[in-house]
Amino acid sequence: MKTKPVLITLAVVVVAATLFFFIRSRTISRPEKAGVLKFLEAFDRQVKAGNTDSLADFFEVKQKAAVLKHLINVLTNKSSVKEGESPLFNLLLDVDQSRIRIINTELAQATIPVRFTNDSIPTKNTTLKLKVHKAGNSYKIVQVDANKLMADYLAYNTLVKGKTLTDADIYSAITLKSFETAKQLKTKYDTVVWFAHDSEKTYFYVVKGKWDEWQDIFHYKDTVIEHYGMGLVGPDMKEIIPAEYDLIHNISGTFPGLVEVEKGGKRGFFDLSGKNVIPVNYEQIYPIDDEASLAVLRKGSDYFYLKKDMSVSDKVDLKITDFFSKIRMIGGSFSLSAKNMSAITEYNSREKHGAVFIAPSYLADLNMIGKIESFKNPLRKALYEEVHTNYKIGSPNEAKDEKNWLVASFYSIRDYFIGGRGEFYDTKNIVIIDKKRDKIYTQNIATDYTREEDGGGVLEGACDVNTIRALNDSLYEVKSGAMMAFDLYDSTKSVTGGPYYHYLVVRNNKLVELPDERYFGFTKYVKMDDSYLSSCYNLLVGSGEYDKRKAKTIDEITPEMLRFMKNEIYADYGYKFKDKRWQAVFQDMNAYGYDAATEKPKEGNVSVDDSLTVIDKFNINWINQKLKSGKSNTLAAK
Repeated sequence: MKTKPVLITLAVVVVAATLFFFIRSRTISRPEKAGVLKFLEAFDRQVKAGNTDSLADFFEVKQKAAVLKHLINVLTNKSSVKEGESPLFNLLLDVDQSRIRIINTELAQATIPVRFTNDSIPTKNTTLKLKVHKAGNSYKIVQVDANKLMADYLAYNTLVKGKTLTDADIYSAITLKSFETAKQLKTKYDTVVWFAHDSEKTYFYVVKGKWDEWQDIFHYKDTVIEHYGMGLVGPDMKEIIPAEYDLIHNISGTFPGLVEVEKGGKRGFFDLSGKNVIPVNYEQIYPIDDEASLAVLRKGSDYFYLKKDMSVSDKVDLKITDFFSKIRMIGGSFSLSAKNMSAITEYNSREKHGAVFIAPSYLADLNMIGKIESFKNPLRKALYEEVHTNYKIGSPNEAKDEKNWLVASFYSIRDYFIGGRGEFYDTKNIVIIDKKRDKIYTQNIATDYTREEDGGGVLEGACDVNTIRALNDSLYEVKSGAMMAFDLYDSTKSVTGGPYYHYLVVRNNKLVELPDERYFGFTKYVKMDDSYLSSCYNLLVGSGEYDKRKAKTIDEITPEMLRFMKNEIYADYGYKFKDKRWQAVFQDMNAYGYDAATEKPKEGNVSVDDSLTVIDKFNINWINQKLKSGKSNTLAAK
């Protein structure tokens, strides 16, 4: 959907490495390939000359000057993608070989070949994509897609470091010693994947069978296709935990001195002497803050207490709501980092430098963090870009549905990721307790709908509301505050924040979010009533640069927003509006996207009446009545 004028920080994360800025152009002037190439040649001359001040003028960006300066410093070889770090190789643009495609009457896309060169290793070729628009007789860069460039930059940077830095520059003495011990263990095991340092002792995560290096990223093996077993070897090179488990967690990750293990969807615990103190029989193990017990264990539909003497109680009559508030760490805010890990677990790798965090299974089950993550490793001096420096979960904001059979806890998550957008990403996680089913469901909730590809910011203030409503036994409506950016018909009014509606359905005992590209998503799944008109939204009013406009908060849907809402229904099906302003408002919806087959923008549909659902038609009529703009059965878009 339409993006807010914003410049996003240079990303150095391979899986989210898109540097993306977008400025809405209100002047239609068709670009030409020859003009774009001439513009790029002028840009490249300034890059080669290192004229950073002059390069800023090539971008249609008047804000976030520090971010733009960082990008320019990377292109001119004054800085690495990691700010404060000098580049280890040269980056060269080859604009003469650029592929230029005219997208529409406003935009052209240029794919520029880029070369990385260093005397120690072969040259690497990659690309940088720019979107350029023509305003009058001049061109400006309005979007930079550096996804491929950043991924290749990081990989090349790692290769250069491997050739130019010594072991002493990168690794601690204990890490180098662990590398050597791991080599010895390979006479008995197929792989040593990680090693952990706890109380000046080192333990080794060993594998018998085939271990895929991507296994830890995708979090689970396919036991039908791949057969392996993971175990743990102690400092004396003797096996503590036999190599027959799917996953072995961090030492002391859940309970001091204990190690969680998983096998076939069951969990249990060993101690460091090799004793299986909690049998691997339980689907879930929830550590709790309680005077008499350490945890609640679930086996099927039955619950048990793990007592403080490590004995397991008889079956007890429990519901999730009876102990959920006692589950350790989730009742308040907490943070995760290598500094607060009792044991530092490292990759047995000279390229992957992060500290391995194998999350306690209950935190992964509650969707608080991925099952296996990497944090900045205090035992290595080299930068490993794909790591968290800190990961913070905020105190829950609880909401109940009106019938009181759903309880939802909204957790704000701030992920400080090396090289990320402003060094952090914001999201929400919703944990829903369904009292009827005695089930816990979780889902990630986005907090930013202003950009196409970005982790995003978080909405603050009165409009950041969080509510849940059961529409039926398996469909939930979740309303959660989010940042937005869309213009109304009047181009001097833009919506910048407010409630975003999510529709979640229970399928196969899992929560699934239904697809919805509409800002007013309720028009797709719910027959509207007056309750949807009372909502808090943030607006920007005025013309010119966004930071010069007046901010305003409203608590009621305006008639102009109703008109947007109605036409958004038509736009969702690719309706070809007769009014050019409505065409401009909705042009970035998927229904109007680029057609890869014809290499042209989609033309739109003259009529979409056959595509409208019963709910669509009801809501169009309902909005028409509110606007008093025609008969109740009027379906035509304006």
